Parts: sequence; C-alpha cells; structure tokens
Amino acid sequence: MSSHTSDTHAHAAQEAWQILERKRQGLNGTDSIGLVVQGGGMRGVYSMGALAALEEMGFTQCFDHLVGSSAGALNGAYFLTGQASYGVATYIHYLSQKSFVNPFRFKRIVDIDYLVDQIGKKVRPLHLEKLRASPTTLHVSLTERRHAHTEWVTNRMPDIDIWEAFRATAAIPLLYNKSVKVGEGHFVDGSISARIPIRRMMDYACRYVVVIMTMPQSHRITSTHGLLQSLTWPATRHYSPALRQAFFGEDRAYNSTKIDLSGAHPGIPGSAQRVIVICPQRSPEKFSTITTNPKHLLHGALQAREDTWRAFGQSPPPLANPFSA
Repeated sequence: MSSHTSDTHAHAAQEAWQILERKRQGLNGTDSIGLVVQGGGMRGVYSMGALAALEEMGFTQCFDHLVGSSAGALNGAYFLTGQASYGVATYIHYLSQKSFVNPFRFKRIVDIDYLVDQIGKKVRPLHLEKLRASPTTLHVSLTERRHAHTEWVTNRMPDIDIWEAFRATAAIPLLYNKSVKVGEGHFVDGSISARIPIRRMMDYACRYVVVIMTMPQSHRITSTHGLLQSLTWPATRHYSPALRQAFFGEDRAYNSTKIDLSGAHPGIPGSAQRVIVICPQRSPEKFSTITTNPKHLLHGALQAREDTWRAFGQSPPPLANPFSA
C-alpha cells in the first residue's frame, strides 16, 4: 500500500494533519499523537528526510511521544531539537565519510563512537538541553545483550546518560560489534528487539500514530542461512544464544507488524489508535545499511520529503535545496 492511496488511510492522515495544525497553533484540547521512527543504519537518511519534512511543516513540538530504535532514535532527537534538516545534511556530507563507514575496517565497519563522540557532540552537535526540555517524550529502544529483550530510556530520565543510550541503540552487531553500558545494564542495537517499535505506543493514550519506516511495505525478514552464520561465528561467538537467535533468526514480530501496517486499515491489533504510514514505495537502488554515496543519500532524503508531504495529502513546496547545510 502506498502512503496515500487508501481512502481510510487518507482520512486518518487528514485528521492527524488537523490535530498537528492545532497543536502548532498552541490550541488546547486536541487529541494526543505519537511518532514512531524506524532505524536501519545509513537507510536512516530516509527517516531523517521524513522528519525534516515534518519540521518544514512546523510540527517539531507537536507530538506527545516519539519512539525510535537505532538510527531512528538519534534522528528523532535531532527532530525534537529543530535540527532535522541539519541532520539530513550531516548524513550526506559527514556520515558518508570513511571515518564513519569503512567496509575494510573489519572489527568496526560502522564506528558508532565516531558518530556519538565526534559528530553528535562536536562536529554537528545535538542541542541536548533542548532535547531535555522538549514537550515530547523521546523513547529510545535498547536490546539487552543477554536475553535480547527490549528496555527503554527516555529524555525524562536525568540519571541516565542519553549519549550512551544513543550509542547503545545504534550498536549494530557485526558492524560495531560490542555492547554498551547504560545504567546498570549492557545493551546493543535497539532494532534487534524492536525493529518497528510501534507497540511501545500501546502503553500511551495517543489517538493517532505516525509511523516512519525506512523499508517498503513489502519487506520481510527471513532467517539467515546457516552457512553465513558459520562464517560470522568468529565475530559473534561471544553473543548469548538469545541474542544470536534474535539477530540471525526470522523476526516474526517485525513481519507481523509489516502485515498489520500494509492493509487498507493500517493499525495495531488490540489498539484503537489510528495509524498513518510513511515509507518508500520500493527499495532505492544501491541503498543499504552502509550506503555512503552522497547522491544516493540525497535521493533517499528527497524521496522521503515527498512521501511525507503526500502522506498527509499535501504537495511539497518547490525548493531547490530543502536541507540546510
């Protein structure tokens, strides 16, 4: 299903747009609305482009809750501080460098330490004070390394180092290949246990939920072939059985969620929340977890901008360069 072809979906999107407009105008008494952002390594430029479109619409402070996993969590943070457009430019001009992604750096193909300590804190700094003060609660998913269950960190937890939460949620096994200590636990990539963390929204009374996915509706996850598991054994031998199963096995929760979101009535089973889906119509060519080609990254972000405006039944304003440097 495209983001704007279903009449039911279009009606829900129109209602959500009206709610966001009322919130933007500071009007009280509006329904609550949540935002879910999927990760995906460098495919996160798509979700960042979608967030930049929401920023362009003036909706930065209009969501009650934002739930993100992996790159989606850090992207969501840049959105809540009004830096989503800036974040797109960061992907294109800074994260495309070998300092971040280097396929020949076998022990750390994706250097999350560089992302957090250099890019996030120094070169392209995230306004952490604004994040803490945001009217939106940011929920960051973490995967506990021993049992592979999901735990959550929010920007309302003063005793938690949010930078370490960002480091942990983006710690992709095989590409970064180590766990991160957050509080009293050790965690890895939040996407392993919550690839589309929409069920977190069931704990909150959001009448509407906007979901940004970085893969098309048709995408499903299947079990990794045994030969590949054997070849990667040296790099994954320290994983717990539960983490290996979650990382290499078929993700039934993800596949089920994709089915729930792909019909004429996208939603969450057992929930009355109305869902608006934004996602690419097809996988862009040469666009993956470790894509570094700036032209491909820009194309993904521009596609996301158009998809987001269209999802709400709107036409994107014609701009030569919609993403600030």
